[in-house]
Amino acid sequence: MFTAVYLANNINTEWRITFHYFNIAMAVMIATIFCQYLFTSVNEVNDKREFLFILGTEFFLVILGLILGYSVGIYFCIAAYIIGLILPIFLWEKFKAERVNFPHLVERVSLIVIIAFGEAIVNLANYFNSKTPLMYAAFLFLSLVLMFASYVLLSDKIINHHQISRGFVLMYSHIAIVISVLLMTVDALYLNNKNVDRKFLYGLIVVTIVLYYFSLIVKQVYSKKVCQFEKIEVITLLAIFIIGALILWLVKNSILWVMICLLIWNFAFLLVFLMKSKNSLN
Repeated sequence: MFTAVYLANNINTEWRITFHYFNIAMAVMIATIFCQYLFTSVNEVNDKREFLFILGTEFFLVILGLILGYSVGIYFCIAAYIIGLILPIFLWEKFKAERVNFPHLVERVSLIVIIAFGEAIVNLANYFNSKTPLMYAAFLFLSLVLMFASYVLLSDKIINHHQISRGFVLMYSHIAIVISVLLMTVDALYLNNKNVDRKFLYGLIVVTIVLYYFSLIVKQVYSKKVCQFEKIEVITLLAIFIIGALILWLVKNSILWVMICLLIWNFAFLLVFLMKSKNSLN
């Protein structure tokens, strides 16, 4: 918590300045996790060796990046975070599924998504001015509400919380979900900027929708058996995406129609998830 407050109070729009504060905070958090692994008793001698190696390497590269400075050090820091993100995938067998509190994991990753959606809603404040129609903010807000409703259905209603699992798919899919929600925030800001190329914005919105809903659907590996997606439902979701993308292309030059398209698009996805979630209640 201390590190999070430190980082929040030192974020700057100039990345060259933020670079030091951000990586100092990350180094402290990595060191904290390293110590937790180091001083935790385990039954197997080699149970934590690989994790200490990953965290130690990540910490070393971050510190080296800070010492070298922004111009060169940024590449070492990027390499450190990529190592921390990718290497655990190759060590998935080292994670003991029985040691993972799956309901607790679901709760924690959900909190991060809630924060991301909150940030997206806060950024809608840019639409509250005398030059922008109020309906723009309303449409975008409703789109975010529908996206969040889809997330709640797949994370709360459909998913089986009482299972033994390493939770790898859950964790990595939530990284993609948070990224897509943040991209939606960027989409909302760019929509109201007439200087942004419409074709670029179209591509960004499509990538956002693909990343978000694909990450949600991937989580069905944790779903209750009665809520597993069938082939016809997968085809329906794919059809919704293709039709939505085509319509969005046709209206890409109109801010209002893009917002209406997004609203209907997200609503269509929600309807499919809502129908599927009824199986968990029967």
